[in-house]
Amino acid sequence: MKNILFYNKKAKNFEEALPVGNGRIGGLVFGNLKKERIALNEDTLWSGYPKNYNKNSSYKHLEDTRKAIFEKNYKRAKDIINREMHGHWSDSYLPFGDLIIEYLDAPKNNYRRSLDISTGIATVETTGFKETVFVSYPAQLMIINIHSDSGVSFKVKLDSRLEHISECVEDSLILKGKAPEICMPPYYNRGKGIVQGIDGMDFSGVVKVLGNAVFGRNYIEVKNQRDTTLLVSLATSFVDFKSMPTANIRRKTFSFFENTKPYESLLAEHTADFSALFNRVEFELAGSRDDLPTDKRIKMMARKGGDNGLIALLFQYGRYLTISASRKGTTAMNLQGIWNTHLRAPWSSNYTMNINTQMNYWCTDIANLSECFDPLLDLAKKLSVNGVETAKEYYNCSGYCAHHNSDIWGMTCPAGYPEGDGDSSQYAPWCTSAPWILNQLYEHYLYTEDKAYKDRLIPLFKGCLDFYNDFLIEKDGELVTCPSISPENNYRDKGVSVAVTYMPSMDREILFDFFENCRELGFDAPHIEQVKPASDGRIPEWAEEFEETEIEHRHVSHLYCIYPSRFTQSEELKKAAEKSLEKRGFGGTGWSLGWKICLWARLKNGENALRLIKQQLTYINPKSKINKGGGSYPNLFDAHPPFQIDGNFAVTAGIAEMLKNESLPKEWSGRIKGIKTYGGNEISYSFKNGKRI
Repeated sequence: MKNILFYNKKAKNFEEALPVGNGRIGGLVFGNLKKERIALNEDTLWSGYPKNYNKNSSYKHLEDTRKAIFEKNYKRAKDIINREMHGHWSDSYLPFGDLIIEYLDAPKNNYRRSLDISTGIATVETTGFKETVFVSYPAQLMIINIHSDSGVSFKVKLDSRLEHISECVEDSLILKGKAPEICMPPYYNRGKGIVQGIDGMDFSGVVKVLGNAVFGRNYIEVKNQRDTTLLVSLATSFVDFKSMPTANIRRKTFSFFENTKPYESLLAEHTADFSALFNRVEFELAGSRDDLPTDKRIKMMARKGGDNGLIALLFQYGRYLTISASRKGTTAMNLQGIWNTHLRAPWSSNYTMNINTQMNYWCTDIANLSECFDPLLDLAKKLSVNGVETAKEYYNCSGYCAHHNSDIWGMTCPAGYPEGDGDSSQYAPWCTSAPWILNQLYEHYLYTEDKAYKDRLIPLFKGCLDFYNDFLIEKDGELVTCPSISPENNYRDKGVSVAVTYMPSMDREILFDFFENCRELGFDAPHIEQVKPASDGRIPEWAEEFEETEIEHRHVSHLYCIYPSRFTQSEELKKAAEKSLEKRGFGGTGWSLGWKICLWARLKNGENALRLIKQQLTYINPKSKINKGGGSYPNLFDAHPPFQIDGNFAVTAGIAEMLKNESLPKEWSGRIKGIKTYGGNEISYSFKNGKRI
């Protein structure tokens, strides 16, 4: 039972429901045997269509902005950026809808709801009854098998919060819907938050039955049947990021039924595909309470500890979510992966590229799932195309750039108030996301040593390098970025609290790596100095030693040089990073805790990493509206709060880093098999009381 989540009651909230997926289709299984709900997602269902949100000729204000920053006229710099160099909010990832199964007489005794993360199969069981749910990558279908020893009756319906109709046509239950043209983030409340229109994306879901059924007006009815299999196909009219979403939605949706197989064959095919990826890595820790339901294990962890098996489960859960949400041919994972039930999702469930999008792929290679990395490369390609105009309009530079938000259409302009009448200066004026992603793509090459893949990186690196050759400006004898920020953080200078600045340490560290990677790819690249410790012995966050406004801020951007940088830093810089982390503290949002785990693991302090892992396993009640820090929901989803999937991947990456570096806490005894290193090598060993044996 070591790789199983289980519960003795149904889910009431999506943070309790069990996630299944194949990269394209996502489902959340609630396990209600009166009115079962499986929340549905499809990876290409977003609001909007290709739009040009670049503000024309913003570059005309660049010189004035730089002058104001260098002269420390921060109010003027912020006003120019907000008024003259703004963009628009990204489009939003949308919930597809719900598959509803209304059971008439399903037994309730000995209830158990579980998810086997080694096979990607969710089940709901009672005496003589079993509901099995999985999403097959080979078949590209969701499969639901309902077995009852004595026969069971139920109705099946499709519903959606989006504009839609549902009806039965011949032997199919069909939902057809229309996504909105505009879906504003929930924190923007000016005008209409959701705008329909003729150009929004079409989407369609179809349910077919293996077994006997009656098709009503808008439902399927099954009467007293022992075995029934439902096949669910989802699709959208998405074509590609440059084209209007006009694909033939009926053809796409029904095409996945063309080679339908019996249930047993579908199950065997799915299990073989999923387990082949999952079983590459084995991780065991002595001391486990896997006899307890998962929600009770999380609650007990904070009170009593002693359940190291839950830590191993959390590690493997991140790998499970990677396999389930990122496969070849799918879109990159967004803030909620492919499990979003909100119409106006937190932060639009978009690509937030000042940490979160990159974090989604931190564990992919080291956790031996390199085949799941491709979607991040596809996102980088979108940015390289759309970012050409952004580079020109905002900075009058060649090449391409991107800022901190994007979407399925590859938005690259600064996100923010569409009319330039609000303050987005804490996050918008930062154009260093592209080199960060490219550094990650290059590191993927170091894991795989795939020469053909390396060749695909060349034009991406060249375009980004062209931008920085134009964008960097000299100040005090060195090249710097300007304007910029240290993501979402403020500093104080002479009593003024502000975010806009020049060459924050994060920019310096990302570009230090990027230019070195460029040189390894055969390009001439600028030389900049690596960050140096400040007078207080810590790594500074900004180019000058400004006063901090929030010492325990969630972002630890200035420590990029330690993690995720691939380069080994000097002992002096490592000690400075330790002091910085100690000052930052051991709290934070879910993803922030994950980043700190990675940092302490890289610094070979397993005890501090474990302290943060336990903090990550703080139980978060889905109904709670107030929480000061991160933790885990009952289904082990990362709680920012609210749910953000990047924290799951960060903690998996951090534990992998601990195992790779043998940065093990004293209370850990167990074994690891299959952690991956550069060149495709694997690490396997046993350990006792924190020491390799």
